Amino acid sequence: MGMQYFFTGKLVVRPTHAKLTRDTEFFGKMDPYVKVQLGERIFRTRIHQEAGKTPSWTDAFQFARKNEVVLHVQVCDEDLITDDLVGTGKLSIAEYCTPEEERKKVTVPIYYKGKPAGELFMEIEFEPDKLGPGGKPKPVALPIYQSATIK
Repeated sequence: MGMQYFFTGKLVVRPTHAKLTRDTEFFGKMDPYVKVQLGERIFRTRIHQEAGKTPSWTDAFQFARKNEVVLHVQVCDEDLITDDLVGTGKLSIAEYCTPEEERKKVTVPIYYKGKPAGELFMEIEFEPDKLGPGGKPKPVALPIYQSATIK
């Protein structure tokens, strides 16, 4: 197991919209929502009723980032009995968790059973913990490993 240096801090994730190519409805339009997971913490957007393959959201989720390196997402379609999975995606977040503290726009490819199902567009903002001298961000050495599945 290797070591890598990480910045810990507050990670804010905003799923803004999606362009989906997979449709789970035979009749009518999909009612999509997104689940976002970092470590054990999972958030869910509101449902965009009748949005079909072009939903949008205004939700913002705040995570306390420690040593996580992958953000997992699921796009689902709400149904009366059982919600349908439109697709899943993941984003390596190390390059976005830097001391710059600026909002970055990212695109996450979505897949269903190994085939493209669309794209999820998000904004990511990171505010590092101030651990170093003079209140400056200081990286923390942590072991490299990550395993998470959205439940």
